[in-house]
Amino acid sequence: MFEHYRLSASYDEMFDGNKNIRPHWEQLQKNLEHLGLDQLRSKQKEVDWRLEDNGVTYNVYNDPGGLNRPWTLDPIPLIIEEEQWKVVEEGLKQRCKLLNLLLQDIYGAQETIQKGIIPMEVIYAHGGFMREMHGLKTPLVIYAADMARGPDGKIWVVNDRTQAPSGLGYAIENRLTMNGAMPDLFDGISVRRLYDFFETFKMIFQEGERNREPLNVLLSPGPHNETYFEHAYLSSFLGLTLVQGQDLLAKNGALWLKSLKGLRRVDTVLRRVDESYCDPLELRQDSQLGVAGLVQAIRSGGVQMVNPLGSGVLENLGLNPFMPHLARYFLDEDLILPQIATWWCGQAKEKEYVLDNLDRLIIKTIDRIGEKHTYIGKKLSKKELKSLQQEIREQPHRYVGQEEVEFATCPTLIQDTIEPRRAVIRAYTIADNETYTVMPGALVRVGMSNDSLIVSNQFGGSSKDLWVLGESKNVPLNPLFKAKTGVENSFENIPSLRAENLFWLGRYLMRSVITARMIRTTLKYMTNASRYDQESNRQTQEMLTKALTHVTMTYPGFLEDKASVSPFEEISSVSFNVVRVGSLAQIIMMLSNTNAYAKSLLPLEASRIFERMSREWNQFCSEEKPSPRLMIYNLDKVLMQLMAYKELIQESLFADQGSVLYEIGAHIERSQLLISKARALLIPVHDLISEYEVLETLLTTCESLNAYRARYHASFEMGNVIEFLLLDINFPKSLISEINSLMHLLPQLPKFKNATYLSRYEEPVFEAFSMLRLSKLETLCTLPGDEYVRSELDTLLSEISKRLLLASGELSKTYFAHYDE
Repeated sequence: MFEHYRLSASYDEMFDGNKNIRPHWEQLQKNLEHLGLDQLRSKQKEVDWRLEDNGVTYNVYNDPGGLNRPWTLDPIPLIIEEEQWKVVEEGLKQRCKLLNLLLQDIYGAQETIQKGIIPMEVIYAHGGFMREMHGLKTPLVIYAADMARGPDGKIWVVNDRTQAPSGLGYAIENRLTMNGAMPDLFDGISVRRLYDFFETFKMIFQEGERNREPLNVLLSPGPHNETYFEHAYLSSFLGLTLVQGQDLLAKNGALWLKSLKGLRRVDTVLRRVDESYCDPLELRQDSQLGVAGLVQAIRSGGVQMVNPLGSGVLENLGLNPFMPHLARYFLDEDLILPQIATWWCGQAKEKEYVLDNLDRLIIKTIDRIGEKHTYIGKKLSKKELKSLQQEIREQPHRYVGQEEVEFATCPTLIQDTIEPRRAVIRAYTIADNETYTVMPGALVRVGMSNDSLIVSNQFGGSSKDLWVLGESKNVPLNPLFKAKTGVENSFENIPSLRAENLFWLGRYLMRSVITARMIRTTLKYMTNASRYDQESNRQTQEMLTKALTHVTMTYPGFLEDKASVSPFEEISSVSFNVVRVGSLAQIIMMLSNTNAYAKSLLPLEASRIFERMSREWNQFCSEEKPSPRLMIYNLDKVLMQLMAYKELIQESLFADQGSVLYEIGAHIERSQLLISKARALLIPVHDLISEYEVLETLLTTCESLNAYRARYHASFEMGNVIEFLLLDINFPKSLISEINSLMHLLPQLPKFKNATYLSRYEEPVFEAFSMLRLSKLETLCTLPGDEYVRSELDTLLSEISKRLLLASGELSKTYFAHYDE
């Protein structure tokens, strides 16, 4: 299997310089040889399938392959022997402790700056330094280090990750996937387990309990963030409530979760939002990801944050040259783990060395602010080197030079062969008071090519599971640890933003289905030859196209005489113009946004159907001037996919996840669109032939044609259709049935439950129901005097629409905006 494995680096994890297998890899090599290359390739497919089946994704911005790129895992793990890992553990504990002491000093007495141990420019010029946090002595809780094995065989520290270290969720999923897909590889190998580390991590969130169940949240930027899968995964794994900035409110020196039941006080926040975006009041004013007043709530001690704001200053490459001195100052120790040789350009001698050796070094900014912050000297042209040299001379304190180190390679399955690839290990440490716990494993990332100096998932890299050899130690669990209670996971504690997205998921899904069906029905009528005379055909087409404009609200649309625009061009715009308000393309885009927020609640099949539908629909929208029949074909296809998606939601979304909100949104939208169709098609007077076709088309767009025939056993008559679609409470798709369903759903919401009085959002729905229930069919069908519209019916539908709109607004203010709290 390894016959053609070519050693290209100065150090390889599996083989020594003579291509002899290192002792701690021997058993894995035997297991791999026993498995065989063909079976290994088959296992890779199983690994890929398991990751896809579990919905493991990594979002890549502007990726032509789509937002949700599948996570990739190589089936060959990386192995580290027990004795070497002990050194790594001690080194990580030391580095975490050292950075914690430095953090307290930076935002406290600043003795290291006063004594000249660290130049002030290294701290104050770094984008992660936050003056707003001065005086707050909040420690690091989780620390991660990016490490790689150097040419000397030792593990070196490449980067410190202190702000919001990512990757823990992917590390768990990698191990679980390997356990399930590759059990044969573990034969004869004792690998330390990860379980105890995560149980220790959970205990962090149980400390400082008040006389109530603690509420701990994971603050995420949202579903478009590159590691959103991990946010949802970790929140579930650690028993945290997944929230975004809009779910939280800073008030009275504390932080509160806006839930359906009301405001609930938050104890601890695990932060995955960049610190500068956390508070638009005191930090970045343009941020829409944070919570106004969060910094003040932290100052008041009203909430704890993991990791603290301001900890990003420790991810400072300008600190590297001073770390040995800091270790002796704070700990009276030498650094256990070596780090890459670094020269900070804020010092004259070091700056000149960097400038003289620019083409042999890797140049980086001390933080990652700006479009570009890493330059590989040997890959720069003379012009680029001169430009970089000028930048360093102008702002020397912003740059460091680092030695280009050829890190170790490890065996990786690349298509049909095993090849060496450079690997970076991200290891995690938890700090709890003076106790430091290192995860006996890590997230390993491997480069996409053997000559790549940058190892990153953003640039197409893959991942590996890290196996630390040795027996797992049984860590005694805190008896005070409690799992999430049923109360915490109940419907009334759903965060407001999730509730709002479920509500709009119901509305946008119904709007997409009804709009697509309306466009398809109109197109079908226009493309079919008239069954009657041409004049009736013209009148019916005019009525249908105007109804389409009213239903989609794409005004002026067909209400305006456009001699220069054909009806098919207008329908194409209503269908495919994504920037046109009310178009089907825009509605599907808005549905896609709500789907992204609800994705973690829905079955994987629903996500697959929706992603396939979106992909095919977007591809069709990009085609130039499709024929009417091709448009009908694709509308049929998108309708079937939307209906399949709808059925999966209704079958899988249960009450505690907020199904009632989805249903309320769906009923409101169906009611409003039915009113729009009825006002456009039932109010005006038609000749008998046109009326027949209009009524048939209306029933078709409502999916009620066969039900009408079964109910009346008669041809299409205006009175029967009005009764059937609006007043028949036994027909589930009628307007009165939709509103009746709302009357039964709204009392299930947790606020204002009162057997005597109706809430602000229930009152208008009750009024609408009463108006329909008290209506007389004869009155609604009557044409007063010489009028050509059924004014009584129009007034009734208009008033009901206003009340539904009022109910929706009051519902939003009460549960999503919390305006009364």
